[in-house]
Amino acid sequence: MQVSELKYYFLFIFLISAINAMHCQTDEHLLGMLYQAEGFHFKYELKYPDKKVKLPSDLKEISGIQYLGEGFILGIEDEYGIIYLIDLDKGKIEKEINFADKGDYEGIAIHENTVWVLKSNGNLYRVKDYNKGKDKRKTKKFETTLSKRNDAEGLAYDAANKRLLIACKGYPFIDDRDGKHTKAIYAFYLEDEKFDPEPILLINLKQIQDLKDYNWFSSIGVSIMSWIDENKGDVSFQPSDIAVHPHTGNYYVIGAVGDLLMVYSPNGKLLAVVDLIDGVFKQAEGISFDNDANMYISNEGGEGKANILIFINKK
Repeated sequence: MQVSELKYYFLFIFLISAINAMHCQTDEHLLGMLYQAEGFHFKYELKYPDKKVKLPSDLKEISGIQYLGEGFILGIEDEYGIIYLIDLDKGKIEKEINFADKGDYEGIAIHENTVWVLKSNGNLYRVKDYNKGKDKRKTKKFETTLSKRNDAEGLAYDAANKRLLIACKGYPFIDDRDGKHTKAIYAFYLEDEKFDPEPILLINLKQIQDLKDYNWFSSIGVSIMSWIDENKGDVSFQPSDIAVHPHTGNYYVIGAVGDLLMVYSPNGKLLAVVDLIDGVFKQAEGISFDNDANMYISNEGGEGKANILIFINKK
């Protein structure tokens, strides 16, 4: 084995050890709340879903959800340009709405009678009159300045500011600023249909490491992985989806990488960091609320079936 090969071999062993250490360190925490700001009360019991809806095999890789009303939810998965109308009582697909060709679709949001779908390269698809026939639906693609490097994953409608929120899993910036320990949320304004190239919220992952109480070994491992692939960056947390709480306007950001649910105020204050408990959440990819602030979280299937977990708002 050559010297260069030995270096990569030992680096690989170090990374595997660091990843294991991160998992062990996280498991030392009590299940649930890692942080809660003074005066804020997180109202959901993530350890005990109030309802679990198993989904059909077509939705095994469900990647985004949007509550619709009257027991129905809209979903997308990351291979086909199809919006799925899901009956939550039956756990079945009621209708399939084709809007685009195959692709990596990650987020979905609704405003009035228009559905917006996010692709991982940052493109947005506006589907007007989505619930009408194919000939009456109108789909238009909008290209933002985001790219595959940013790996756009989450989408939500922010009614207070008449904009869409876009959560990026990958590199946080459009330019080459240092972003190894940062994740970003961007905005697309609906009135003029314009994308803002500056993030409206930055997630500080060093803060997350402190809350997770990483040891020295884990922190070094995260830094090395950020150096190897700066597009992915810090793996302490990577957003999968975002939703806006209908009563408070707070932003709920969920991440399968890092297994966390984070809550931010609209002005960017961190309000809560909550563990997504192993055994309850397989791979949390989508989040949404209904008008009563009940929370819906979708999980990809992995080796089994995908599901949607429902958590009742504890008033």
